[in-house]
Parts: sequence; C-alpha cells; structure tokens
Amino acid sequence: MKNYSRAHINNSFKLALIVFLGLCLFSQSSSFSEDEKKPEKKVDFASELPRIPPKSPEESLKAIKIHPDFEIQLVAAEPLVRDPVAMCFDENGRAYVVELPEYNDAKGEGYSTVKLLEDRNGDGVFDKSYPFLDNVTLPTAVFCYKGGVFIGAPPYLYYCKDTNGDGIADVKETIMTGFERDKGDEGMINSFRWGLDNKIHFSTGTDGGVITLNADPKKKKYNTRRRGIIFDPETRTIELTTGGGQHGFGMDDWNRYYVCGNSTPMQLLMYDDRYISRNPYLAPPSAVVSIAPGGKFTKLFRISQSEPWRIIRSRLRAQSDKGDYEHGKPSGYFTAATGINIYRGNAWPEKYKNDVFVGEAANNLIFRATPKPNGLGLTAPRSDKESEFIASEDVWFRPVQLENGPDGNLYVIDMYRELIEGAPFIPEDIIKHLNPVGGQDLGRIYRIIPKGSKQSKRPLLGLATTTELVKLLESDNGWTRDTAQRLLFERQDQQAVKPLETIAKDSNKPITRATALWTLKGLGALSENLILNLLRDNNPHVRVQALRVSESYAVDSKFIRKEMIKLSQDSSLEVQYQVAFSLGSFQSEERNKTLTNLLSSNMDNPWIFMAVQSSLNQDAGEVLFNIVNNPTLIKNSRSKILLSALATQIGAQGREKEIKQFLAAIKFLEKNNKSLSGSLFRNFLSRSSNSTKKILAKSGNDQTKQQMKNIIQSAIKNSLNAKLNIKNRITAINSLDLGSFSDTKETFEELLSVQQPLGIRKAALIALNKLNDADIASLIIESWPSMSPKLRSSAVETLTSRENWLQAMLTAIKNEEINPGDISPERIQLLKSHKNKIIRNQAIELFLKQQLTCRSEVVKAYKVVLKMKGNATNGKAIFKKNCSACHRLEKVGIQLGADLKAIK
Repeated sequence: MKNYSRAHINNSFKLALIVFLGLCLFSQSSSFSEDEKKPEKKVDFASELPRIPPKSPEESLKAIKIHPDFEIQLVAAEPLVRDPVAMCFDENGRAYVVELPEYNDAKGEGYSTVKLLEDRNGDGVFDKSYPFLDNVTLPTAVFCYKGGVFIGAPPYLYYCKDTNGDGIADVKETIMTGFERDKGDEGMINSFRWGLDNKIHFSTGTDGGVITLNADPKKKKYNTRRRGIIFDPETRTIELTTGGGQHGFGMDDWNRYYVCGNSTPMQLLMYDDRYISRNPYLAPPSAVVSIAPGGKFTKLFRISQSEPWRIIRSRLRAQSDKGDYEHGKPSGYFTAATGINIYRGNAWPEKYKNDVFVGEAANNLIFRATPKPNGLGLTAPRSDKESEFIASEDVWFRPVQLENGPDGNLYVIDMYRELIEGAPFIPEDIIKHLNPVGGQDLGRIYRIIPKGSKQSKRPLLGLATTTELVKLLESDNGWTRDTAQRLLFERQDQQAVKPLETIAKDSNKPITRATALWTLKGLGALSENLILNLLRDNNPHVRVQALRVSESYAVDSKFIRKEMIKLSQDSSLEVQYQVAFSLGSFQSEERNKTLTNLLSSNMDNPWIFMAVQSSLNQDAGEVLFNIVNNPTLIKNSRSKILLSALATQIGAQGREKEIKQFLAAIKFLEKNNKSLSGSLFRNFLSRSSNSTKKILAKSGNDQTKQQMKNIIQSAIKNSLNAKLNIKNRITAINSLDLGSFSDTKETFEELLSVQQPLGIRKAALIALNKLNDADIASLIIESWPSMSPKLRSSAVETLTSRENWLQAMLTAIKNEEINPGDISPERIQLLKSHKNKIIRNQAIELFLKQQLTCRSEVVKAYKVVLKMKGNATNGKAIFKKNCSACHRLEKVGIQLGADLKAIK
C-alpha cells in the first residue's frame, strides 16, 4: 500500500507534467500565430491633440458663469497657493490649505505642502502665505484643533502645530498609520468635518486601509475600507461607521452624511453601522442610497469645450469590445463628481440653506440640488434649470472641494489642472501627448457671495470669552456654531454649563438647543432633567439628537428609558427610526413590547425593520414570541422574513431563556400555521450551536422532538436522492448533524462512497465535522482509499479538528492505512508543534523519515519500478481500490481526472 501510494504520486505527477507541458506548448504556438497574423497597430494622435493653454487668474475668473443671484470672487491664487485640494478655517479666519502638486506625478513625491493663508487687511482676499508644513507626501485633508491641525496624508494622520508664531509647524506628531494610497491619487482619506457629538468625522474614500493608532499599546487594527471614521481628538480614539463615496463627504446641520463618487454625484448614508455591528446576525441593506434622480447620466450644462483627448478616448471606447458605456459622449454627464458639501451659512438667502453642491471637475462646473424628504430618505433633484449654478468656459477650472466659511459664504477650491484624470487610466497613445502634471504650480480659491453683498468682518473667535462662545451657538451660520462648540469642548470650562443649560431649554432655535445639549455632554455636565426636557422637545430633529444622547444614560435612568419608549409612538417617522436603534442601549420587557409595536406600525418600512433587528442582539426570543402572538404582524410577509432571521439567530446564540421562548412560539404556531412553524424550526436548527442542541435535548417537548425527527428523516432521504440536483442534496446534508451519529452513520457511509459525486462527498466531510463521535474517525479512515487527493485534504481538515480523531489518524498513518504523503508539509509542521505533548511526539516520530519533498527525488527513488515485471490482476485490484475515485478505465471508476486511455 505504501509503495503503491508513492507510485501513484509519481504517476499523478507525470500526468500533470505532460498535460501542463502540452498546454504551454499549445498556448505558445497559438499566441505566436496570432502575433504573426495581427501585428500590433501603432496610432499617432498628435494631430488630434492640440494643447489648450491655461488662463491667468483674472482671465479664468471672467470665464466663469454663475447663478444670476450671486457673484464669484477670487480670494487666493498662485503664487500664494498652488494645486489646492482641501482647506479649513481656524477660529480667527485664517485658512489652512492642502496643496497637492504631486497629483499625477509618476516621477516624484514628497514635495506637497500645507499652507497657512492670512487676510491681513480685512478685505476678504488672502495676502500672506506661510509654508506651515512642507515636503509632505500626498496630503488630502486638514482640520483645526487646539491651535494646530490634523492633516491626512496617507498612510498617516498627523497632528501639527506652530508653537512659536512663525507660521511654520514645529510639532509633528503621528496619530494613525496604515491608510492606503490610491493608484490615481484620488480616493484617499478626505473631508474632515466637526460633528454635533464633539468629534471629527471623515471619509476614507475608496482606498481605506488597515490602520493602527500610535497611542494604542495593543496596536489594534481597524480595516477602514469603505468605512467612515469618527475620531475623538481629545482621547485620540476612533470608531468606525458607515462609509462610501470617493472624494467628498458632507454633513448637514443634523449630521446626516452625504457622499459622492466619480459617477455617483449624490448619495445619502441611511444609518450609522455602529448600531448594525451590535447584532452580528443582521444582514442589513446597503446604507448608501443614491438621491440624484438622474444618477451618472444627469444632463449637465457644460459650457467649456470637450478636451480633444476625451473625444479620442470616447471614440476608442465605443469601438472596443467592452461596449459604449459613455453613449458616445465625451462629456456632459457625471464622470468626476467630487467635494460634495451642504450650504450651512447665513450670508445667502434662506431658500439656499441646506442645498447640496457637487463639484464636477471633468466638466468644469458646480452642480446644485435641493433635497426633499422621501420617506426616511431624501431625493435631490436639480435646482437650476437649463444651466448650472457655476460653469466655466476654462477647461482648466477644476472645482475639487467646497467649504463653508466664517463669513457665511461658500468657498470653491479650484485645483486648476490641465488633466484631472488619473494618468494610469488614460491610454498610453493619448497620455504621451499630454502633460499629466500640467498646472502643478497653479491654483485658485473662490468665494461665492450674494450679488451686491459687503465683506463681513473677520472673526476672532479665538479671543472670545466662554460666555461669548455660548452665545455664538445661537448663530445661523453653521461654521460659527461648529467653531464655538469646538472651542468650548477644547477649553472644558465648567463656567459654560449654566448658560448652556439655559439656551438648551430656552433658545427658539432647534439647532441651538441640540448643539447645547451635545456641548454639555462633551463637558461631562449633562443632567437627567435636561435630557428628559429635550426628549419632549417640539422639534423632531431635536428629539432625534436627544435620543442619541440618551443611549449613554438609559441603563442608569428609568425615567429616560420610559421617555425613550414613549417616543416609539412619535408622529415623526425619523424619530421612530431613531427609537428603533436607540432602544438597543438597554433591555427590558417593556422595551421588547415597544420594538414589537414599532414593527406593527411600520410593517412595510424595511429601514425600521432593520433598525429593530439591530437592537435585538439580546431578547430576540421574546420579540419573536410577541410577533407570533400578534395577529396583524404574523400575516405580513415581511414579518415572516424577520421571524426567519430571528429564529436562525436564536439557534446560533444558544441562550436558554430565548430558546424556551422560541419553542413556546413554535408550539403556539403549530395550532394555526404548521407550515410557518416547520419553516421557522428549520431556520432555528440551521446554525444551531452545541449549547442549543444540549438545551433542546434537555427541555424539548414531544412536539419539538417529533419536528426534529421529521427534519432528520427528510434530510436523510434528500441527501441520498440521486434525482435531486447537487445543491439541494448538499442543503439536506447540512441538516444531518441535527441528529445523532448513530442515526445517520449509514447515510454518511453511503455519502462517502466512491459512487457519489465529489461535491456530495466533500459536503459529507464538512457535515461530519459538526458532529462529535469517536466512530467518525474510523468511518473516514475506512473511506480513505477511495478518496481523491483533493478529498483527502478535506478529510485531513476534519480529522484534525478533534484530538481523538487526530490521534486515530496518526495511528492509521503508523499502521500504513494512510500514506504520510497525503498530509501536507504545512499540516505536518503544525502537528510537530501541537500543544498536546503526546500528539506532538507522535507526529515527530511518524514524519521523521518524511524527507522526499522534491518531485524529482520521488521519481528517482521509484524509477527502478519501470524495470520490474507487472501483474495485471493485482494492478486492477489496486486501481479499483485506490484510483477509481478519480479515474475510469475499462468501465471501472469515475471519470473526474484525466482520461487514462489517452496516456501511453
């Protein structure tokens, strides 16, 4: 047997080698002939690619057309600033600007800068620039905090500060590391925003990265791909939340998240997945919802010429096998949506408040939309008819980011580039005629103001007293409120508490009341009475914020819990949605009834159903019982989907109280809806844990035991039914572990037999792994000779999952029932370092002579066999026993491997 197995390895190797060499020769000859028939055709597009020169700042300003109610002003340009991609105003109106001249530079890096710009004479135009942080690699975002700034520059997040007043950072601290760098320098961390929760929120773009915090001694890793980050600037800790988009992330006054991608101009994030992560058994819908009715192909009113290179690329794409997904147009639709932001200022007419603005850098314009409620979400149709809010005739105008300013106006960051497309994504025949870094020494920043308005006074919030900062929370300018709140949080001055409590209760502005509430939380001075007061506020947005705050206090306050439960009947759907999430912060019988009632009153709302399930990592059994006993809910098809999910969760969690509640619900259902009862019981058992099985064995009633018996009998019947397709048979096999091995042993023997398809045999091995019986190892070892090498690999995985099975395997190797060559070198190394000393020593002894690791050595060692006289009768018996699992010859075996008749 041992000699045969090595010979079998040799034959398999020779067979694989022949096939491999044959395929290589065939593919080589084929490719040579193709090259001879179709030599590569070189195309020179030089005559079709005239260069378009840049304009001066003044000329470019004149080329911009803007909404008739507004005018646009140039506030910074080269040489004061170059290639700006992000900016942040500090409390005194100075601007930190991120410059990215490295964009599209394949030859060099590390020469980008963060500039500090000042307007020294108060005319609204920056006239002084400082190289705050020089020689940075790929900076993409900046945010002010405690006299310094956080700077995103993948793979790092830095904190930098000027401590001697020369405008240049002398402190540079690495806060995080691990952010990914984008191939096209586009989808990296971006858009730092201050949240009501006293934290900095930002997007990780499309690249994300596995990051660590330098201050964390355990160096915990966070996978941030397609995630958002909520960063506490004081504790230097983070939480991951819902993310999306590419470059651009905006928040409205109430902290709703907006993102965009190149071809997806506006998306709303429907939930915070910190809630979702509470329940690992919840599979939620995507949080990212497009709110632009036209999506990518929203008609854009471009007024600049289409760049010649875009025309050629569109033509080539239309001719390619990939299809004309651009509809033959080189421009006029979204291909570079970026920098999404919401206008939150107070300098413009009220009707523009909360409008959404998106830069379209490839089409040299800024698109505006006015969001409207759409159930729990929004829809954001075009605001400007037959024109864009801003469009330029200058093809170098590249609005990549927008920022709300201290004066209540909106600022436009114009990177001003010849090429705003990632150079790696442009065909070589085109890019060689362009300058990928053209304009890296140019750049402009604009301010959009209402026509005829005057320049406001420069803010000096850094000099404001604590009392003055509290009063500034009454401002209608979002930037002023954010900055005042940030400074109050930074100072942690307890003298702010009383005036904050006053405006939280008495201000006539809902956003001020909510901001004061969160500021008090940030100061650690929030009282139970104030929370209760704002949970009863007359504005639904305030009630939502109060619910979010309440989550930290609910466990310790029965009054807060009671008020949160009351809000489940709120007239606002948004409040009910938040209640469904917030009730996950505590457990009680009343809470469970409330969650059931929320389902009952929102049966057709998938978002609320999802929010309720997110709160049910605990007490799923009680809520399932409540649903089953609710005549209205039980008839609804959507509630049946939820019941199935909860049944699966209860079985997997294995908590005795919830299992008993589930069994009680099933008993009740059996009288009225046997079909649903059986379906839920199968869901319950589908991922049942060992603890669930033990509890069932101990507490299951006769009805439960009969149901289990019926399921196992059905599984046995269907798993062996050769007329069923393999997928349905495997589904049945997955239920075999619900019974005892003594009931299913004969079934598994049949499923592992050589007559069964490979997929069935593998599924049987996986199902056996879920059981725990000493006889299972014997069954697998007996079936070993008929297994293919791939199946033996699966069998090894099963046998090594239990120590007693593993010892049986090692004994079989010692007795030459299993060839040592069937065990992979990686597995052997693991066995030689096993924690069990007996197993470890056994493995070392058994595999001591396992030296032949090179195929050529195997061939050399057994070459002598070719000179020996063969015995056809013995060979046929050995073939039937050992080879027929994969090969067929003279009507013996299964044809999975190569046709042996073809090998001479």
